[in-house]
Amino acid sequence: MLSEHVVRSLMSGEITVPEIEAVLRAGRIIEEHRPPGRATGYLFCGIVKGKPVHVVGADGGDDWLVVSFAYVPKPPLWLNPLVRAPEEVAPMSKSFARCYFCGGDIKSVTVGNFDYRLEGKLYVIKRVPAGLCLQCGEKYVDTEVSRRLNSLIEGRQFTQAEEVQVIEYQ
Repeated sequence: MLSEHVVRSLMSGEITVPEIEAVLRAGRIIEEHRPPGRATGYLFCGIVKGKPVHVVGADGGDDWLVVSFAYVPKPPLWLNPLVRAPEEVAPMSKSFARCYFCGGDIKSVTVGNFDYRLEGKLYVIKRVPAGLCLQCGEKYVDTEVSRRLNSLIEGRQFTQAEEVQVIEYQ
């Protein structure tokens, strides 16, 4: 079972399903993660056709493996595929929290395109101040930004429209 984080990595072209499978089959465990209230997860590292790949997996019960993250390790978080950079080597400018999902550092950024759903509708908001996990890519907005996003949508303050491609999976 793949998380939405993994699907995003697949869609970006950074990782492929065969690479994930190869790492889970032949990679090595380099970290153990014990989040409270969740199954123990393991960070696997493997080299697939010369490319380093990290995969985080945990027991999903009933013979399921949950793959929560898959990414290519890179600086500033990683010195090399097997070794995390110490915090003094990888300082984060205005890093304000740890990612809920992977524990990575979150850095204040301006997100070019922020996908936002409100009452079942998809909106794309440009130039949103947000937090970005430098490890898994999860985005966070604070309460005030979220209120402002809702207000902009409710006020129909749209500046443009873009075509969105929809695929029905059957």
